[in-house]
Amino acid sequence: MTTISEALHIAVGLHQGNRLAEAADIYRKIIQAAPEVADAWHLLGVLHHQSGESAEAVRLIGEAIRRDPLCAAYRDNLGSALRAGTQADAAAGQHRAALALDPAWVKPFGNLAGALTDLGDRAGAAEALRRALRLAPDTDTYLLRLGDCLYAQDHTVEAEEQYRRLDALQPGRPDCLYRLGLCRLAASRVMGVALADAGRLVDRAALAEAITAFGRAADGGHGDAGKNLFGTAVVAVQTGVMDDATLERVAAAARRRLMAEPRDSVALSVVCYALYRRQRLALAERYFRKFARHWTAEDIAADFEMLLWSMVRGGPAFFDALAAQPPDCFARATRRMPVAAKTDGRPILLVGCDGDYWRRFGAGFLESWQGKAVSCALHVHVVNPPADVEAQLMRLAGDGGLPLSVSFEAVDLSALPEPVRLTYYASARFAVAQQLLRAGAGPVIQVDVDAQLLADPGLAMAGWPSWDVAVMQDRRGRGPTRDFLAGFLAFNRTPAAQRYLDLVVAYIGRHFDEGRAFWGLDQAAPYCTYDHLVRNNTAPTLIRFDFEAFPFLHFLEK
Repeated sequence: MTTISEALHIAVGLHQGNRLAEAADIYRKIIQAAPEVADAWHLLGVLHHQSGESAEAVRLIGEAIRRDPLCAAYRDNLGSALRAGTQADAAAGQHRAALALDPAWVKPFGNLAGALTDLGDRAGAAEALRRALRLAPDTDTYLLRLGDCLYAQDHTVEAEEQYRRLDALQPGRPDCLYRLGLCRLAASRVMGVALADAGRLVDRAALAEAITAFGRAADGGHGDAGKNLFGTAVVAVQTGVMDDATLERVAAAARRRLMAEPRDSVALSVVCYALYRRQRLALAERYFRKFARHWTAEDIAADFEMLLWSMVRGGPAFFDALAAQPPDCFARATRRMPVAAKTDGRPILLVGCDGDYWRRFGAGFLESWQGKAVSCALHVHVVNPPADVEAQLMRLAGDGGLPLSVSFEAVDLSALPEPVRLTYYASARFAVAQQLLRAGAGPVIQVDVDAQLLADPGLAMAGWPSWDVAVMQDRRGRGPTRDFLAGFLAFNRTPAAQRYLDLVVAYIGRHFDEGRAFWGLDQAAPYCTYDHLVRNNTAPTLIRFDFEAFPFLHFLEK
């Protein structure tokens, strides 16, 4: 005849072998035969907890505790069942009771940390995990969980210490490397830094360590690490703190990723940025279009990186088509110039905007121009001007006291979303510059109306060597839509400058004609056009000013 002890031993073996129905049957028979056996109640409750029946588990383990209230394991497992039933507060109480009964037992500390995390008490959870690690210093799960708990509280330095302890014990674990990458990324400060401060504040060594850690974790199969690898690289490029060698390493991983997942737009962008850095813009365009065929137009418009690269054109066929069939975009607008610019050789500052922007920034710009750029005339172009703005400008231009000319443009932009309308306002001034140069006025200096002059660019021109076009360039290699900055572009009265500007205007117009104009087009067009002309040995003579030390303008925070 089988004893209660033997039956319990058999049931435990079945339980451990995952033969749960058979084990539960024996537990119940023991309870029927000897209801005072607390272990049978407890183990049947554990079985129900493992089966997802938390309410029944709580009842059964509670019966075990009623029979033996001093067993730490019963209390701890009751806490786990309560937590599974979303009773985290009661669960924490039971785990604490287990620890009071057996302070040297490590398991309840880990379980208490889980309950406290559910309650939002991450500091308490971290302390519980620290106590668990004092009892079991090399337990990988506790090291990982403590690191995660500290990271969630933005204690990234302390979190990194735990991950490094784990990495020393188990080198190369992808989940640990991924977390080390997150900590190094936080230490680099690249994710939150303002663009103007990036060169000074970003810790490039920490950034490189983050990228390396993400890369190793991705090679080990960690899915999120690959996303962070490419995403971090793109942010670093856009922030101007990515060196060429690191970008090339990430681009190699991005190419492998695209073979498996051709719709990974961030990996695609990394490859394109690397090609741009190598002055291979036409190849970057071909590479982009090879993978962009997997995307619909709606998909591209909804993805920022895809949207930017969709406006980058470098192939000769595109530019040949511009000459063969000029765009209609700016021809559809009704443009009038009631006060024309004088053709006396004086440099012309050209600002273009809509009425709202003129109301916000016009007065400040006029004051800045009169104080700092006396050698220059001013031409103001307003798209769809409100009556009060037009009247004000006509009054200023008509009193004869200022070297001011004006033009206005009426065009239906109602079907365009707001970012595309803003792009049109920024782009229309290129067509006006083209018109001014063709009329014999200029040189023409395009500047943003929401800027303040620091020095007179017209006076500076006298000292420039032979030139066709002057640009404000972001020398940090931030991409073809950020390289030539449209806040300042100067065009001399030369055939080379006119040919260049004609192509830029056509480039912009074609994108509007085809419904592919987005924010950044007014910067993509000048850069990509110049790149095309360089490759064809017909580029204008360029003067480059470094954006970070630009001498003529201060750009306002908007």
